Amino acid sequence: MSGYSRERAATFYDDYGDREWTRFEDGRSSPVSFEIHRHYLHRFVRSRDRVIDVGAGPGRFTIELARIGACVTVVDISPTQLRLNEERLVAAEVEAQVAERALADVLDLSRWPDGSFDASVCYGGPISYTLDRAEEAIAELFRVTSAGGVVLFSVMSRVGPFAHSLPVIIDLVREYGIAMNDDVVSGGILPPELSRGHLTMRLFRWSELAEILSSQPCELLAASASELSPGAEHSLWPDLDPNLRDALIRWEIELAAEPGALNAGSHIIVVARKTNHSS
Repeated sequence: MSGYSRERAATFYDDYGDREWTRFEDGRSSPVSFEIHRHYLHRFVRSRDRVIDVGAGPGRFTIELARIGACVTVVDISPTQLRLNEERLVAAEVEAQVAERALADVLDLSRWPDGSFDASVCYGGPISYTLDRAEEAIAELFRVTSAGGVVLFSVMSRVGPFAHSLPVIIDLVREYGIAMNDDVVSGGILPPELSRGHLTMRLFRWSELAEILSSQPCELLAASASELSPGAEHSLWPDLDPNLRDALIRWEIELAAEPGALNAGSHIIVVARKTNHSS
């Protein structure tokens, strides 16, 4: 397996373009996942907070941070995604909340001094794409966060896809063999062959995240799975009555935070408060 490459990731998302935005509408990503991630932003980020949004992409969560009233520094490794981010925030009429946009990597936020932000956000894939350097990426998020500030991030889960995607797993085993899939279960590294051409990524168990967090100067405030329903059921969402939709989101937010559910979604969400200035 080749290691993390910033250049490879940047090229992938330059080519991916607006598909990073539309994935919540076309069934590739669950609307429930978005709502659960959004819930924790609104719960822990305050108006006028200085926030860095790392791996912001076209701005799904940047818009939410702006609507909260935060002053947002937008970071991505893809010039195309930064351009789309600006377009989406202008269209949403919240561009005034953006302090700056910068081309940077979650492993290297060195242009910002220690403690520059009240909150650091890194949702989705960026930490998983750093593979065996994930601890460095998480440490960098804590470094740029002020004492008493919060770090919110999510990573891809190892258990949830197995629980929800048995037919897909069986097809992959038939195509690539048991040994390659054994490696995913034991080591957590999902190669492009098994993700149908996506970037190589690291899938986490909650126990691994808990160990990484134990080495950081932090207090865990919240943890959650990002979604509990199988991806095959995402197509039901558009036809649901709005009241039922709201109820399902509310129930899932409550249940996905249960200790026994943390591994069971597509992602694992972590919210932690930085307790001191050391890294």
